[in-house]
Amino acid sequence: MITSIQPPVRCYSDTVICIQRIDRLRSAIQVLTKASEEVIKAWESEAAQSETLILSSSSIPPSQNPGSVPSHELYKARNEILGAVGVCIELVHDPQIRLLEVAFQIYEARALHIVAEKRVADIFAEGDQVHGTSIAELSKRTGIKDHKLARLLRTLCSTHVFSEVSEGYFGNNVISEHLAHNEALRAYIMLHHHFIYDCCGKLPEVLSDPTKSNSESNRETAFQVVFKTNQTSWEWFKEPIMLPDGSTKPKPVLELFSLAMVGAGRAQGQAVIVDYPWAELGSATIVDVGGGIGGMSMDLARNYPKLKFIVQDLSEQIEQAPSIWEKELPAVLEGERVKFMIHNFLTEQPVKNAEIYFLRYIMHDYPDDVCIKILSTLRPALGTKSRILICDQVTRTTCGSPQDVDEHIPYPLPANYGFAHRYPNMSDLNMMTLLAGRERTVSEYKNLAKSAGLQILKLWKCRGTLWVIEMGLPPA
Repeated sequence: MITSIQPPVRCYSDTVICIQRIDRLRSAIQVLTKASEEVIKAWESEAAQSETLILSSSSIPPSQNPGSVPSHELYKARNEILGAVGVCIELVHDPQIRLLEVAFQIYEARALHIVAEKRVADIFAEGDQVHGTSIAELSKRTGIKDHKLARLLRTLCSTHVFSEVSEGYFGNNVISEHLAHNEALRAYIMLHHHFIYDCCGKLPEVLSDPTKSNSESNRETAFQVVFKTNQTSWEWFKEPIMLPDGSTKPKPVLELFSLAMVGAGRAQGQAVIVDYPWAELGSATIVDVGGGIGGMSMDLARNYPKLKFIVQDLSEQIEQAPSIWEKELPAVLEGERVKFMIHNFLTEQPVKNAEIYFLRYIMHDYPDDVCIKILSTLRPALGTKSRILICDQVTRTTCGSPQDVDEHIPYPLPANYGFAHRYPNMSDLNMMTLLAGRERTVSEYKNLAKSAGLQILKLWKCRGTLWVIEMGLPPA
């Protein structure tokens, strides 16, 4: 016997939910409309600039041009648009399809990795900018069968990376053009292939293990499961490859990692160059603690010719640094504005009373106990006017917190702008997966500072994913 499925009885709560949904959608559209006008106004202002100014600014790659940092009004409008779009997707998308969509996002990431590996953005940049490049030509140059490559690209085009100009012809769009001939950014994307994807796949196993799930050790993460090692990822990077003749060579991923950190810094850190008052430091010395090859110091040296730098890291990175500086900023080397120093930041800081001790992409790599040790080791080197600048992503809750920066975020957007805050949350999970590290909230940074005998002096909210947490000695 076939029985009919009766529709649910409508109740008062259903009506309230419906009214709330209508109100949220209307409010989101209003935010979207208002913020869009702010963006349009900014675009019109750009278009009104003289051709000379446009040409002079465009001669600098966007990834290295601090002038590409948006105005405060434009930055806020961008976040509001992304947040409003996220609310609209939540309200109007089929819920079950949306869940499937999120579950399948790994394929978007893989598609991007494959086309980056094959330098497809470079091919597009060198091809026909009006009609695009044929899939037959792309197939020939990449070695990937035509219909399979087209499907990869179409997946990315659907998420608005790359452009399908016409059937069988593809090209760059305003997003993918930033990947063209951008070796540092490409290295960051390629880094995922070498270990991040595999480690992500082991995260469920680690979180379901009673011991590993409760561990804060960077020796009990998905990284160790994948590579069957007790080494931390940093130790594993440094361990050389043994060749058949008994000699050794560095892991290829080590060089890729150093270049990738430059790419990540340029993609995320340009706002830091203009939103922290570096010019007020005059000819101060900046100790770039754990600075790798000194990617951030390079960008600061380009823009602030009085600043001096000491780049500190382990020997593997420091040995690479001079040749890269010689290629990119030879005048800084010749003027002895930069020095390189082998130093482990878990040991006593040899440079005393420097104006600035700068730590970018350091704290998020480690659990709290190691971060406290890093800060505690720095503390004895500080003078009364010394500052520690931590440059990392600051995570914010969707519900808001008293510790958050005072900022009006319009209803119905989440307190962290939702969709606009996706990357910091993804990065946080990546730190957990590889290193037992984390991206921290303001209150978590305050706890670290207090435990190390320091205090937060100011939080510099920059117009990008990275902010600056300024720490110093507490009052005597």
